Amino acid sequence: MRHLLTHKRFWLFAPFIGLIALGFVTFGLWHLAAARLSDELAATGLAWQDLQRHGYPARISLDIDRPAWRDRDRQWQNRALSVTMMPFQGGHAIVDFLGPHEIKTKAGEAQLAHQGNLASIVADVDGVNRASFEVEQPRLTFRLKGVDEAALFSASKLGLHGMRHDEAGRYNIALVVKQLTLPVGFGRAAEKSIPRLDMVGVVPETFLQDGAAAGQTLVLDRLTMQRGALTLIARGTIKLGADGFIKGQLDLEAVQLEALIDLLEEFDLISARDRAKWLFFGGLGAALGGNPQDRLSVPLQFKGGRTALGPLDLGAAPRWQ
Repeated sequence: MRHLLTHKRFWLFAPFIGLIALGFVTFGLWHLAAARLSDELAATGLAWQDLQRHGYPARISLDIDRPAWRDRDRQWQNRALSVTMMPFQGGHAIVDFLGPHEIKTKAGEAQLAHQGNLASIVADVDGVNRASFEVEQPRLTFRLKGVDEAALFSASKLGLHGMRHDEAGRYNIALVVKQLTLPVGFGRAAEKSIPRLDMVGVVPETFLQDGAAAGQTLVLDRLTMQRGALTLIARGTIKLGADGFIKGQLDLEAVQLEALIDLLEEFDLISARDRAKWLFFGGLGAALGGNPQDRLSVPLQFKGGRTALGPLDLGAAPRWQ
């Protein structure tokens, strides 16, 4: 061995030998990290038909064919997806879904198709810290059990972002939807559209992981909807009741009172013959509240299975179950 180290040809080839050895070591470490990433995905319940690893040495990329996930009440699958992990960026991963999302729940079936998408996840020792999901031209089709016709929602862009809120297991959620088109037959007109809808709130981690459950509380910090001359802002707290109805109150502020009445009438929440009454009560409430006539502040309450906008009953409260 000593003779080998003193040989002049050894030091000529030593750098190349070192690089080869370093390559074997780094590839081994990369392979272990890639295997661990796939094991962690499997631990979440994700299954697949085939998985290919590549990206050495700068990144870890997993190409997953026919991914699927399910629990007792829900099932999700896709044609394919790719996961790219940057080991030197603190657990940052990029996810690209290569097909429509097929979703089945106890309530029915849904499909979310899109032209382009990008998902980003940042994890730490406590789990997911931040996550973002942006979709171009989303089209959501769903069919409830016992209903023959499918409903179709579409938009030009959908953005969903989440960040851990506190140690109590709550997450900040932000939703941005542009050019939202509601299903045909939703209300009187053949088609409804909302140019922009923004929402920021706080939800429990169990709501994201396990879905809606009785007793959960959802905090709406701000919801802003813009449609024509109408701007609608809402804040409040919603609780999922054990009876299947939502409960709680949202404080609404509407700019352009008449545009709000037009929207309520268009969505079949009031009748055309009640329009004058609504304009009277709305104008009276704005005047008593010290607001200008084109601005109205009013509570939207969900109580006892009913929905009330100020003193006026809108009918049954929305069901979450």
